[in-house]
Amino acid sequence: MATDQLVRLALTVPTANALAALRTLLTLPDGAARLNAELARRDPRERAAWGQQLAAADPRPGVGLRADGLPDIQWIAIPSGTFRYGLGDQQRQLDLAPFWIAQYPITYAQFEAFLSAPDGYSDPRWWVDLVQQPMTTQWFKYANHPRENVSWWQAVAFTRWLDALLPASTRPAAGSIRLPTEWEWEKAARGIDGRLYPWGDEYRAGYANVDEVSGGQGATYLPHTTAVGLYPQAASPFGVQDLCGNVWEWCLNEHAHPHHLGVSGQAVRVVRGGSWDDAPLVAQCAFRAGSLPASRFSGRGFRVVLGAAPVIPE
Repeated sequence: MATDQLVRLALTVPTANALAALRTLLTLPDGAARLNAELARRDPRERAAWGQQLAAADPRPGVGLRADGLPDIQWIAIPSGTFRYGLGDQQRQLDLAPFWIAQYPITYAQFEAFLSAPDGYSDPRWWVDLVQQPMTTQWFKYANHPRENVSWWQAVAFTRWLDALLPASTRPAAGSIRLPTEWEWEKAARGIDGRLYPWGDEYRAGYANVDEVSGGQGATYLPHTTAVGLYPQAASPFGVQDLCGNVWEWCLNEHAHPHHLGVSGQAVRVVRGGSWDDAPLVAQCAFRAGSLPASRFSGRGFRVVLGAAPVIPE
């Protein structure tokens, strides 16, 4: 079957034939790129419906689980060097060491592996200096959507679990798995040139799962999260996706004192990226917000990085 036919079939309502076409497409050298190009052309509502229908059967790399039951993380390399950090008069050059970041936020299916593992959520090893809260229910229960309604403490515990269990031989580099610092998150989102959004300086309608309507910047407001990876045209200069909208993402830093990166205490922590329920303005790459580490919300999730111990940039 020709590649164009595979793409069309893969993006129909997921029947057995459509799933087979999608799996075949993903094995082709240009299959993922062709799929993403077609996804980008489609209306956001159509993309969202396809993602929901695909859900637990989603075979795309980085969305579900590995054969051993651990989260399948697709790592994107972020090289060392300087980048423009911040907004307006506060913008400055920062220099970061290299690191790797997950292509997508952690999904519902991936977090469920942590919850259900015998050595997962209930294991006290992951909760040192943290508060172990009762787990709350996912609002949008689709396996390929971001895990939301998760606190900062729960996100940190997940990273400790994954760092302990993911074999070194399957990682692209040495280092530990953890939450990103807000400096790492911002560089991954905007590249080195200080752009406002991952794709440039102007918001473009249909490029992110945000509330375009309330701000008069588009015609789409989806009152829910979407499957990860459905806005490929909005990928950052490094190829990282879903950094604008869908869910806010937890970072390591304390909001009032960004150089405080320790995990103990009750201080407000940084969140970045905006959510499905926010206007495009707050989804800009450099927009800082904060929330208490205990707080949970249907528009808040996280992603992981792999790297050396975080260093406060000069």
